[in-house]
Amino acid sequence: MSERPFLAKAQRPDAAALEVALGPTFAFYSDLADLCDGLKQEWVHTKGGGWMLKVTDGKKALCYVIPLADAFRVSMAIREPERAALLESELMADYGALLTSARRFAEGYSVAFDVTSDSSYDQCRGFVCWIMEERRLSPSS
Repeated sequence: MSERPFLAKAQRPDAAALEVALGPTFAFYSDLADLCDGLKQEWVHTKGGGWMLKVTDGKKALCYVIPLADAFRVSMAIREPERAALLESELMADYGALLTSARRFAEGYSVAFDVTSDSSYDQCRGFVCWIMEERRLSPSS
């Protein structure tokens, strides 16, 4: 996958730098940020991973948005009850492979979406909306 353009701690992303780095996917990033408007969004830096946007409900993380060159990754941990509900839902056809291959960690199951196109963003957005609904977090749109 694409390189991470914001590795240095001194390179905290702003809107202009993100628009350049994300290129054609910046519109998808903006839509996701708007969708999560009622949630806390905070840029955090990790030594090995650089800058990422942490989206939380104030207590638990919903997702991490990791800028890449001309793309971005949305990474999240889904809880056991959420995974079980998805595996039994009509959405299984859309997300079944993702869920069955997800690695188990203490926080839940790790899933990630690399957003590079309309179709990859649509799949990511649908999943984020479903998780927000499960957690009773209100999507902004």
